[in-house]
Amino acid sequence: MKPRRPTTLSVLLTAAAIVAAAYLLSVAIAPYQIAFADPGGNGKGGGNGGNNGNGGNSGNHGGGGNNGNGNGGNNGNGNANGNGNGKAKGKIGDGAPAGSNPGLGSPPGAIADETIPGRRDRVVKKEIVVADASAGLSDFARAKGFQVLHTESLDSLGVNVTRLQAPEGVSETAARDLISREFPDAIVDFNHLYEPQTSLSLPAPDYAVKAVRWSPKLRTCGAAARLGLIDTTVDWSLPILRGAHGQTASFMDTDIAGASPEHGTGIATLLVGQEGFGLLPGAELYSAGIFGLDGNGEPVASATSFASALNWLLTNKVTTINVSLSGPPDRLMELAVKRAQQRGAALVAAVGNDGTTDIPRFPAAYSGVIGVTAVDQASRVFSDANRGSFVALSAPGVNLLIPGQPSGGGARDRLVTGTSFAVPYVTATLASYGNDAKRMLADALDLGTPGPDPVFGHGLVQAPVACLSAAAAN
Repeated sequence: MKPRRPTTLSVLLTAAAIVAAAYLLSVAIAPYQIAFADPGGNGKGGGNGGNNGNGGNSGNHGGGGNNGNGNGGNNGNGNANGNGNGKAKGKIGDGAPAGSNPGLGSPPGAIADETIPGRRDRVVKKEIVVADASAGLSDFARAKGFQVLHTESLDSLGVNVTRLQAPEGVSETAARDLISREFPDAIVDFNHLYEPQTSLSLPAPDYAVKAVRWSPKLRTCGAAARLGLIDTTVDWSLPILRGAHGQTASFMDTDIAGASPEHGTGIATLLVGQEGFGLLPGAELYSAGIFGLDGNGEPVASATSFASALNWLLTNKVTTINVSLSGPPDRLMELAVKRAQQRGAALVAAVGNDGTTDIPRFPAAYSGVIGVTAVDQASRVFSDANRGSFVALSAPGVNLLIPGQPSGGGARDRLVTGTSFAVPYVTATLASYGNDAKRMLADALDLGTPGPDPVFGHGLVQAPVACLSAAAAN
């Protein structure tokens, strides 16, 4: 059958709002302490990165960029300081929006913009706007190294506006604060940028399978595969999952209320969804439900539940395991992961959506676990994805359309974003490689700086041309 497609734009708009927001850890020593890998990750802004990419939101147009992790957005390859080399078709890197931070390869007259650290909004680069300042603003600004770009009297509004360019080496925030302290009665701010809101622009529903080169014949790889899923419970009654081969067990205490099945059902649908949608529709999926609700009604899971679930999967001879959750280090979890690996299991885990750098989240950061980050249809990293040496691979995980998901007793399509939803593409690919992780990593499409890097890992996962059995892989 043909894959199910979105019905109307209104359905997509509604769907984009329903992914659960902010699944956080409750108490570190409480029995429930593991969270989903993707808090708040539904349909967020196309996955454009923040300030970490060379030539990203702070790189081109004559300024030293922040941090120096990926190659220059769509405007050119970035060097170590984030300055764009101005190549019109640079290697896609860490998340600059098209047309931002103009360099030599940008359209004439493009606005130089960047994102203030710790914020999502874009501003005109190095520019401060001052309204209704007392006399002496221009003289003070010049004395401090500012350039007075423009002064205008907006008579009908009764407002006088001065635009200043911050001195070299002074951030917008520091420049704004300096002017604010000297002129406390003035209105001082960045020069924020706004975007037209004419229509919702979404990638093609099949962009993810095309990105990883998933061919229809690979869907038969699942006929001999056993996959494991450690997540919420799965609603196997949905039409999109009817006919799938599912085994289910719960590892929550009997007096704990179970979390909504939405998250786990979405992952299961990506893996074994029917009606021509799932990556490996013929695989047998062993679903271990470990998420209950904390005192605030938020989904959380315990390290003990995780270990029990992992044990159950090994008992059932499952060796390819999808783990779309993340949290703090835990000695029991670490031991369980190590023992599972010793017994031939491979774990694929989300790196998490905390938006941090070099702050490991687990189990993705444990040795031997394949940590997965999310990228969008242009191979730009999801802005909230964690970054660090624990990132092994990238996979599509921004604005994914998953059909037929649970909704008020019925089913409807959902638009989702997060590192959680990138993991199934790597899990299915690993299974199609016969669990040969080394070969899968070697065949990845390099993104960002040459070789493995903390933003994209080894690069965008690529499916094999044909199914490989475990025997062939070894």
